[in-house]
Amino acid sequence: MKNLKKTRWMERNGVLQTFLFPLLVFVFTLVCAGVSVCYFQKSSNLQSIDLLRQSARRAVVQCYAIEGCYPENVEYLEQEYGLHYNHDKYFIDYQVFASNVMPNVEVYEKK
Repeated sequence: MKNLKKTRWMERNGVLQTFLFPLLVFVFTLVCAGVSVCYFQKSSNLQSIDLLRQSARRAVVQCYAIEGCYPENVEYLEQEYGLHYNHDKYFIDYQVFASNVMPNVEVYEKK
């Protein structure tokens, strides 16, 4: 009777180990993949924001070099200097102090 109980217990544990361990490994792999995708997506978004900020500042400096004054708004940069960006995804905060002082250009992602 004692041997029979041990055998059944070992069979149950063997079945659990056979199915449970691969299932846990699979779930762990899925979680790691999900976290990695989220990390790379966030990193890509931050790089896109930085590139847009650099492009906007470059257009501002180009405008100043050609015209002798900084543009009054972002729309002027879009029309005259070819600044293009996704208006649904990004917001450019453009603050002008004076025509001879470089404006503050910040880019934010819309949520």
